[in-house]
Amino acid sequence: MNRYLTAYLCAAAVLCLSLLTPAQAGMIGQVKNVVPSTIWVSPDGEHVISVTVDMKRPGQKRRVNLDGVLQPGWFDSIAEGTPFFSPDGKHYAFVGVRGTNCMVVLDGEEQQSYPITATNRLPITGVVFGSDGPRTHLAYQATEKGKHYVVVNGQRMGGYESIDKERGLPGIWDFQFIGNSFLYRHKHGGGQRAVLGRIDERQRNYVTSSKSYNSMRAETPVPMGGKPHKDYGEYIAFVGEKAPGQLQVFKLPGDTPIDSKMWKEIPGGILQASPANNGEMAYIAGNTNWVVVVGGKEWPGCYTTGKLMSSPSGKTWACTAIMKKGKNIVMMVNGVPGKEYAEIQTGKTLFPAGDERVIFGAATRGGSKTPAHIVVDGKEGKAYTQVRGDSVVFSSDKKAMAYVAGDGIKDFVVLNGVEGEAFDEVHDVLFAPSRRVMAYRARRGVEHFVVVGKKAMGPYVNVKPGSLTFRDDGKVVAWSAFGKDGLWHVYANGKPIDAGCERVISRLTFVPGMAQPAYVGQFVAEGKTFYSMSYGGKLGRAFDSIWLGDGGKLFVQEDGTIPYFGKSGSLLYRVVAKKK
Repeated sequence: MNRYLTAYLCAAAVLCLSLLTPAQAGMIGQVKNVVPSTIWVSPDGEHVISVTVDMKRPGQKRRVNLDGVLQPGWFDSIAEGTPFFSPDGKHYAFVGVRGTNCMVVLDGEEQQSYPITATNRLPITGVVFGSDGPRTHLAYQATEKGKHYVVVNGQRMGGYESIDKERGLPGIWDFQFIGNSFLYRHKHGGGQRAVLGRIDERQRNYVTSSKSYNSMRAETPVPMGGKPHKDYGEYIAFVGEKAPGQLQVFKLPGDTPIDSKMWKEIPGGILQASPANNGEMAYIAGNTNWVVVVGGKEWPGCYTTGKLMSSPSGKTWACTAIMKKGKNIVMMVNGVPGKEYAEIQTGKTLFPAGDERVIFGAATRGGSKTPAHIVVDGKEGKAYTQVRGDSVVFSSDKKAMAYVAGDGIKDFVVLNGVEGEAFDEVHDVLFAPSRRVMAYRARRGVEHFVVVGKKAMGPYVNVKPGSLTFRDDGKVVAWSAFGKDGLWHVYANGKPIDAGCERVISRLTFVPGMAQPAYVGQFVAEGKTFYSMSYGGKLGRAFDSIWLGDGGKLFVQEDGTIPYFGKSGSLLYRVVAKKK
């Protein structure tokens, strides 16, 4: 579960500044003795939750504070990673410990309690939210009297066995929600079973299970997509082993194989549904050779394969492969091997343009002077000493392509075949969301620059990685850079929008139509540290701390306002920055 907060707390007193930016600020409650690592802002930015220490109770009991209000119940401890919000931000959950018992608390209501019997683990794990649109669901795993259960919306299923009786580890794996369905696998005797369940309109659970198999592969079962099942809402697929060296892909409901062929090996974590053909699965399997199987059709056998990837449409599948032992590597596209290369480098996807084009970096022979190319649909671009296959980016209209190449000493950006200015390093190449305007950060010696189009801006002492941000219309680009004055500054189209700060702690965020990005910074004045939001080029109210979303996210509303939470002393404020 991802954290929905980057929290920066400071014990300094509030510096009383005038409110230069028009804003609505209201004190909503109090938060005392916060455990800093537990502060989470909801995904919609509407709520904030944290664990606080109750200093009045012996043993410094824990309580949960939501939007400045203490929630019911006190606990000896609260499990790490909790509390957290549902994806829509309307619900929260945590795992609390009181005495020798442990329980899930959902929206302030304690669920069934479980005794703590192990010294190094709680009896409740894997707490997760799911949603089918209007309804939110909650599931977790619970252990009682040596048996393990899956609990969905308060209803227990199982009595499953441990995978390690001495440690009492639950034999339950890969639980996930898919709309109003859920799936997982569990230990059954010496084997495993797959389970598919559905939640009806009354929040009741209906489940069907596979028969027991010797084993099942990790990260299965997985949803198959396609036409929904009339009773269970989904079809799921899993890799089951009938006997040693006899593996197949099966589906539920039905517990029937989707392909007739048996395999000696199918690795875990590779089974995936086809985006193009509903109900078809793709995977890699092996007997004497490794074979890619897409929709039941086998590609040529090979010695090794890389990760199998699909285009967004699902019409094109590709992976790297070595066809025979001792041979070089190729890219296989829809079962057809391409040219051999000494090396192939890819990004997170083989389809960075978001269409059917397979794109990667390749070296034609070994050694320090290896000619390297970016290859697009089998066509090699200009040869360089080096190219970064993971640096390829496209403009929003998919007609402009840029990547980083080099001569072994200097790096430069290649835009539609034209080399840009050479630097010692080049990073963070990106296009504007709606225009063919490109920007990146670069270093030459100890000097750092931001390049927008063909213009290099700077030099700076440093440029913050990942800070480059375009306004949606592409006409303004912003970044954060460290100056010779020892302060961080935010720039818009090369012009500073502020007098500088100690740190920029949020993402640079554009409000539509505004020339300057909003951000939260850490400032020091008269020896006191404070935090403030810059909005429209003006600083807002000073706080001891400002609490942000995941990764420093700011929450821009449709009307252009940005709500956030600020804390002064023990008082918690809900602030809305807005235009004049």
